[in-house]
Amino acid sequence: MRIVRRPAFLLLISLMAISPLCFSSPVEAQGVEPTVIGIVEIQAIMRDASAAKSIQGQIEARRTQYQSEISVEENRLRELEQELARQRSVLSPEAYAKRRRNFEGNVATVQRIVADRRRELDQAYASGVRVLQVEISKIIGEIAAERGITLVLPETQTLYVNKELRISREVLKRLDERLPELALEFGLN
Repeated sequence: MRIVRRPAFLLLISLMAISPLCFSSPVEAQGVEPTVIGIVEIQAIMRDASAAKSIQGQIEARRTQYQSEISVEENRLRELEQELARQRSVLSPEAYAKRRRNFEGNVATVQRIVADRRRELDQAYASGVRVLQVEISKIIGEIAAERGITLVLPETQTLYVNKELRISREVLKRLDERLPELALEFGLN
């Protein structure tokens, strides 16, 4: 038998030996399953969900209630200030200074109430949003498991999306079924 030692022949044999590795994808070569992607519009879900609208309504109702309470206090403070101004010429400097300190104490109290109310609204809103986010994450996980999705990206991180990859409508539908509204807990009453 005769051995062929031509460079072209050796190159051909070498290429035939490594060709299966060259034509398989890196994912197949590593034994990793291909990535199945889902896209979700979190902002749209947080805006359109029934529970999110419920949260907004409760916050606005409570804000309106607090605003009327604060308006009453502001009117009371204005009247006290006007009365104090009228009495300035009648009162001794010590008596006026004492009443002025009392008035400033009232102002500080109302300012604390305003800050407490604002903090209460912020905390109630943040708590409601956290509940929504947790539920949305659970639903996304369920849909991913059902459809074999291995990676879910927010739509804001994509430049182009095939509509078949979108799962937002399904997430919103399930969220509205599970959590049609969400009662917020306010710290102060």
